[in-house]
Amino acid sequence: MFFTALCFCLVVFFISCTSKQTLQENLPLEGERYTIDLDGEREASVPLSSLFKTVRTIILETGEDCMIGGINDIQVFDGKVYILDSSEAKKLFVFDWAGRFIRNIGSLGNGPGEYHELSDFTLDRENHIIYLRDFKNQIHKYQLDGTFINTITIDAPNSMARFIQYHNGRLYSSQHWWEKSNDNYMLLEIDPNDGKILSRSLPVKYNKGWNELYFSAHSRFFMSRANNPPRYNQMFMDYIVSIGEEITPYIELKSKNLTTKTDIEGFQDAKKDRLPFINISRSSKIFNVHSFIENDDFICFRCGMNYLTSFAAIFYKETGEVKLAKYLYNDLIYRQDLKEGRERIEFGKFMFADEKGAYEIFDTQGYNVLDKFQYALKNNEIVPDLDKLDQLMKLTAESNPVVFFYEFK
Repeated sequence: MFFTALCFCLVVFFISCTSKQTLQENLPLEGERYTIDLDGEREASVPLSSLFKTVRTIILETGEDCMIGGINDIQVFDGKVYILDSSEAKKLFVFDWAGRFIRNIGSLGNGPGEYHELSDFTLDRENHIIYLRDFKNQIHKYQLDGTFINTITIDAPNSMARFIQYHNGRLYSSQHWWEKSNDNYMLLEIDPNDGKILSRSLPVKYNKGWNELYFSAHSRFFMSRANNPPRYNQMFMDYIVSIGEEITPYIELKSKNLTTKTDIEGFQDAKKDRLPFINISRSSKIFNVHSFIENDDFICFRCGMNYLTSFAAIFYKETGEVKLAKYLYNDLIYRQDLKEGRERIEFGKFMFADEKGAYEIFDTQGYNVLDKFQYALKNNEIVPDLDKLDQLMKLTAESNPVVFFYEFK
């Protein structure tokens, strides 16, 4: 009897120890990190040719099975282009490098391998697995050919996973909590086999206490997704952090215009007569970092200040030099910078980067985007040797978006 009781206690002890979650309450600020000052003088523009050597055009096939309504995310792996349209088509499309449609991953429905509401996806590049984030904290797993593997559920009641990232044998989930508390953690480390939480990190204090579901359309939270390690940043954070066994500061942002906790309390409005996002959109404070790309030489991203204003920041790793600009002038597509006051297509909003280069979406269905481009074509403002220029000239508003790939120097 004593032996049986002893074994039982040991088993309980073992389970309790192995199931214990790690809490990382603070960022380790004593280590090295990049510091980027965003208050310097801003140039009118910085040419993309200073960062990239060529641009290649990937015209995505347009067809009944692959009509894209909007692009929420893009990732590239092993010669395939993965396009997530979670808002309109509600599909994850796979195209080849030439733009030919190959397949969809999963489909809408209630059966195995089917989903209700996609918001994000991530790739396990070593084991060739795709993870799709679905409704109610579900994550569906597929092989690269679309074969369904299984579904796991994140063990986090009263919360919702919004974005996910695979890295080094673990899933990381950017979590929104329905019950507001300063003890809520924004980032969860998940066992990809069963959905159990392994660790919690980044309390909402690092996001100035902001714990709302609203976020900017450009914000994907996980950045440099193909990097080792990936990066992470929420809307109001002063740090861009690296993902791993320990969450560590990678970049510290410095500016007198960063959004403060007092600003956020104003956004939320004690009278509750206005929605927070209306106040944010009218703010002159920096409230998010997006279009983040990097390689061994530089880091480039955009800072949003409201829905009408943003600026570009380029940080050179070797020298520590910071260049700020109102916009990135795309001299790889345009012959020359447009005159002040002339409407331009806003290039430089990159959605993905790998070791070879950065990827940008040219949205043929965006407001006036195609009209502006066709006007530039008629007025001989486009470089004559632009890749697939003849096909670009034939695009219509019914055409799928185009992917521009910019090769790093």
